[in-house]
Amino acid sequence: MYKPLLLLFLLPLVFLVLFDAAPLEAGVSGKISGEVIDSRTGLPIVGATVRLAGTNIATQTDVDGEYFMINMPVGKCDLSVTFMGYKSITKQGVRVLVDLTTPVDFELNQQAVEIGQEIVVVATNPIVQLDQTESRVIFTADRLKDLPNITTVQSVLTNYPGVVVGRDDRLHVRGGRAGQVAYYYDGFSVQDPFYSSAGIRIMPSALEELSLTSGGYTAEYGEALSGVVSAVTRDGGPTFHGGIKVYEGATHPYDVNTGDWGGLKRTGNRSLAFNLSGPIVGMDPKRCTFFTAGEYLTDETSLPANGYDAYTWTAKVSAQPTPRVKLKSNFTYYDASGGAYTHRDVNGKSYDFNLDGLPVYEKKSHLLGLTGNYNFNESMIFSATVNTFKTRTWQGPPDLIDTYWDQWPGYSVDTATGDYNGTIDDDNYLGYYDHTNPYHVVGFTLGDDFYPTFHRRESKYTSVKASLLTQVNKSNQVKAGVEYRRYDVDWDSKQFFNDNPYGEKYSSKPLMVSAFLQDKLEYKDFVINVGLRLDHHNADISYNVTPRDAPLDTVARYVEAKSKSRLSPRLGVSFPIAEASVMHFNYGVYYQEPRFTYLYTNIQGDVTSGLPLLGNPDLEPEQTISYELGLDHLIGQDLRIDLTAYYKDIKDLATTRASLRDAATIITYFDNGDYGSVTGFDVQLEKLSLGGNFGGSISYGYMVATGNGSYATEPYYTFITSVEDTLAPVGEYPLDFDQRHTVTAVLSYRVPADWDGELFGLSLPGAWGLTTVGHYGSGLPYTPTDPFGNRLGDRNEGRLPASYTVDMRFSKDFAIGRSGYTLGLFTEVDNLFDRRNVINVYSRTGQPNNDGQQTGLGLAANEDELNQLLNLDRLHDQDPQNYSPPRTLRVGLEFTF
Repeated sequence: MYKPLLLLFLLPLVFLVLFDAAPLEAGVSGKISGEVIDSRTGLPIVGATVRLAGTNIATQTDVDGEYFMINMPVGKCDLSVTFMGYKSITKQGVRVLVDLTTPVDFELNQQAVEIGQEIVVVATNPIVQLDQTESRVIFTADRLKDLPNITTVQSVLTNYPGVVVGRDDRLHVRGGRAGQVAYYYDGFSVQDPFYSSAGIRIMPSALEELSLTSGGYTAEYGEALSGVVSAVTRDGGPTFHGGIKVYEGATHPYDVNTGDWGGLKRTGNRSLAFNLSGPIVGMDPKRCTFFTAGEYLTDETSLPANGYDAYTWTAKVSAQPTPRVKLKSNFTYYDASGGAYTHRDVNGKSYDFNLDGLPVYEKKSHLLGLTGNYNFNESMIFSATVNTFKTRTWQGPPDLIDTYWDQWPGYSVDTATGDYNGTIDDDNYLGYYDHTNPYHVVGFTLGDDFYPTFHRRESKYTSVKASLLTQVNKSNQVKAGVEYRRYDVDWDSKQFFNDNPYGEKYSSKPLMVSAFLQDKLEYKDFVINVGLRLDHHNADISYNVTPRDAPLDTVARYVEAKSKSRLSPRLGVSFPIAEASVMHFNYGVYYQEPRFTYLYTNIQGDVTSGLPLLGNPDLEPEQTISYELGLDHLIGQDLRIDLTAYYKDIKDLATTRASLRDAATIITYFDNGDYGSVTGFDVQLEKLSLGGNFGGSISYGYMVATGNGSYATEPYYTFITSVEDTLAPVGEYPLDFDQRHTVTAVLSYRVPADWDGELFGLSLPGAWGLTTVGHYGSGLPYTPTDPFGNRLGDRNEGRLPASYTVDMRFSKDFAIGRSGYTLGLFTEVDNLFDRRNVINVYSRTGQPNNDGQQTGLGLAANEDELNQLLNLDRLHDQDPQNYSPPRTLRVGLEFTF
């Protein structure tokens, strides 16, 4: 019977060898605990059997009538209790959450009916989570399916207080920089270490649970200063379930010829997704299950030359070959390609009338993992994980993306010196300039020239992890783990903006080793999470220190980067202060290795380029110390209020500093010189539906995020563009993502299939729902400058206009007979009122469509030429990327069974 099962797991092992195996598995399971008592006497029932329905997982109550079940799969399950002389009872829809305890108590009635008859009730999941010692927002599958605008994980998380999407279109959590959020997919890290962003697409439609922990995450989680995103896909069960979802979209496309957005029209935005789960045919349905999901997504977006095609597929196989052993294999593949529209580059050049010259990209990622659990007994589980995550990205001109840069047309070198003497820059960027051509005068490129940059990067994680989870007693759970992770990274880039092209090429195999010890104490009056984490990093490379430490004519001296180790204590406490009120407090020290681009950029010490920037493999880990205090209180039976206050002290952030090496050369290098602080509070009021039709929430967040740098290369670019700000700031100022006020409102009205509503005496159909999400954010800061780029006033003294948007989703389900099949019709609208929120401005004017400069007007020979130049200047200033995306409509069908 188990030969086919063995083959299922041999295949992942072969892949592990071929792909050179993988990253860390974090929490993907939860705990259930409770008591079983006699409903008449209230006395505990000793020896009652508590079983997870449809599986072989079971336990028995102790002398106090209490029980616990650890390492339970995330999602909904049914729990049953049996005991001789009592009616059996099953609670349906028990929700298990990652790293949390779900209390489920039973009251049994003495047997008074025929044997075999049982009572079935729907479980009431806890409204106030007693053991939650951190700030965490949890989106379950039921909640996700009703939300609008959930095409990406980022769009889902922006509904949470303290989450800001900055002018860089990156996620900032509680005043943290971009890249300070760790992403876990089915417990495996899927981080791109070059940019500290998610390296794979996470399909919201395939998830059982999506959560963001923004404060107080336990010692099990590392490499994150601001938050941890955990996405867990569904598990298979003893019966088959699945679905197919399709939609077609429309939006308002931007027209480069008019500088305006057109009417609502179909632009090729469409998706086809499926999922299927159930038992593996021919095997025990209680022991061998699978889940698989896939998605094809294409979208031209509202911007020109910015469309993409993406394919994602994930599969999960779970098996229990023996009562004590459970195995699970995961595989996810992602393949995307598309355009990368930019209205104006760093030199003010625009490709709006030469869209074929803009770069395109290709990205491929895969995640493959194997996890094994061994149950010594019902209170001790050993886990071992090995997996691989690899991501590769290419970017370059459309016709040359598969061609190495030294094979591009126009590339050549001097045979004697090896120096570049080609014409790529002249042919495509600067040399073609014609002062009689109005397009060239204003700043537009024409013809068949292309943006002359080449970029390829690849990273692999290699990791093995082991952990031991033990329930010492019913109140004390201890977890310890260790991980060995080896990276294999390659970077190759080249840019031909002038006759001295600049490039980067390096390879390295940095090492990370971590260990943690976590103790969770759960008592009636309090819960304590206390832990300690150790992180060890080794950049595994030598670099040239001469340009920074000695005169430029000194012989290059290479040194080996030093290893770094850090200890991170974590503490979280929750305790009830009333029957329906829980307070929590947490304190934590968090470290994160700087992005690999900061470590490895220009490690050979090349200072021949005009503005040299040197990486630093000896950067120290960045640090955040966080404090948080919160209250979760139930008002009545269906109204909950959550208040949280927090403070973060941030230091050793990566930055760039300038150094004068001689009279003619200034060198900029990466250093740990930035710091900051964040203070804020969040208030959320939630109306619980509890079987009713209406539910919703409104949340308000206040935050002050200050520091001496918003991102690592800010001083570098400020030094280039300003003659005033040549030194790093010595005091804190509002950071680019300092959004002081945010408000999010979610309103949902849903009716069941047997709803008996009426309108003007006419019966209305049931099984439909309407959800709207409104979001308001105060203006982000920016630094006003004069026409020459010199700062006016203090840094980030200006503010963008406030932004607001409303998204909507309507769905209607149709039952197909009594088969359990359902056909759903849905309509989603992002930015319902087509609001053009300003998300960036020109620093000279504070406006999104006027850069304060008019180029070449004096060259006009007559009024027609003057009008043409004025119109081109308007189009050059009208940057569609300074505005939020326009209204987008999606209409689709979903079939489920």
